[in-house]
Amino acid sequence: MSEQNWLIYTGAIAGVIGAVTGIAGAVLAFFAFRRTGQLKALDLRLELRRTEATLQLEILNLVPLLDHAKLSHTRVAAAQGIFHSGATKHWISQWDSDLLEANSLTDGASVLDADCIKFSQAQLEARLINVHKLQGQVSQLSDKYKKSLAADDVGREQLQANQRVITQARIDGKL
Repeated sequence: MSEQNWLIYTGAIAGVIGAVTGIAGAVLAFFAFRRTGQLKALDLRLELRRTEATLQLEILNLVPLLDHAKLSHTRVAAAQGIFHSGATKHWISQWDSDLLEANSLTDGASVLDADCIKFSQAQLEARLINVHKLQGQVSQLSDKYKKSLAADDVGREQLQANQRVITQARIDGKL
């Protein structure tokens, strides 16, 4: 066999090996791509379930938070002598509309129990976006009444300070 024929066979064998390697690489890349999509969908499902569980807990705590805030606010307003003021009436009307919203969120919380095992990646992403929007609404409402409770605490402290001053004035005989 001449050297030239040997080089031709060597080139042909190398070409076949290259083609087989390229095809194998393409097949492996395809399977890796599919696996990556499956893992991404799994990650989305896990995040969705975690977010939905947190949201359900926040929704279930929303109505009791609003009830507690109303009780606190009305008691502080009564102690300050402003229970029948326009500001208190406005706060209570806002509370009424917020309670309706909280009750509707509570009623809608059962939708969060949906089984998302057969959802496509696009459906999972869309649902996760909707859950995040809902979580934003719940957080906004919850924060509003947590701030109201904090303001009531400040009002209570002011009432206690005023009461201490009055008591001290009585002790000193100034009243």
